Amino acid sequence: MSSSPSPSCVPAPDPAADLAAALSPLVVVSPHYDDAVFSCGDLLSAVPGSTVITVCTGQPQDPGMLTDWDRRCGFSCAEQAMRERALENGKALDALRAAGVDLGFLDSQYAQQPRCGPDFLSDTLASMIAQAQPAAVFFPLGLFHEDHLRVSNASMTLCHRFASIQWFAYEDIPYSQRPEWVVRRLAELLDRGVAATPLDPGRLPQAKARAVAAYRSQFRGLGYEDGGPVLRQRERYWRLHCNMEFL
Repeated sequence: MSSSPSPSCVPAPDPAADLAAALSPLVVVSPHYDDAVFSCGDLLSAVPGSTVITVCTGQPQDPGMLTDWDRRCGFSCAEQAMRERALENGKALDALRAAGVDLGFLDSQYAQQPRCGPDFLSDTLASMIAQAQPAAVFFPLGLFHEDHLRVSNASMTLCHRFASIQWFAYEDIPYSQRPEWVVRRLAELLDRGVAATPLDPGRLPQAKARAVAAYRSQFRGLGYEDGGPVLRQRERYWRLHCNMEFL
């Protein structure tokens, strides 16, 4: 007759590991190259092999144009900015053992009007998600910046297409430091039939510092000396419950 294992032999519960197993394979949708890592870097480090789909990665028609943001980031033209940002993103995702997919849509700073409608963006995201076959998808809550809001709204329309997937929104860092923006956005979603409940992931590895450090050009634009201000903001996620009648 076998005896029961002693309490010292029973592994302690690990909520973060259990969560990572439940979310894998994981897809994170990122408006720009830095957003997924800034806002979900700890989560990505806990779920190696995840896929980051970045939306705004295209070159403008005039590669020599220079926007105020690109100038603040230390670039001389849009072509250099997008090339260097892509390299930074590759280093960051390598540090988190994540794969990257670039969709090639245009950053709003390079065009007065989007080159495509919201349906095209939704359909493109749907195609990528169908290929990845994830257990869970995280996308920006859409707190500030028109690209974040566009990606958030497009992603929201996909819940009914992939009912078997777990859908989450992440609070956009650095904009989530304004809690009133979070409250306002959650209220907007509720009016549209999308309820959100906070997700407590437990203690994640907190291993995203090296990945965040790759985005040196973004620090210049934000007025940061390093990634400290990003790392000091806590990652927060919301589980979405969509009423299909409203979508």
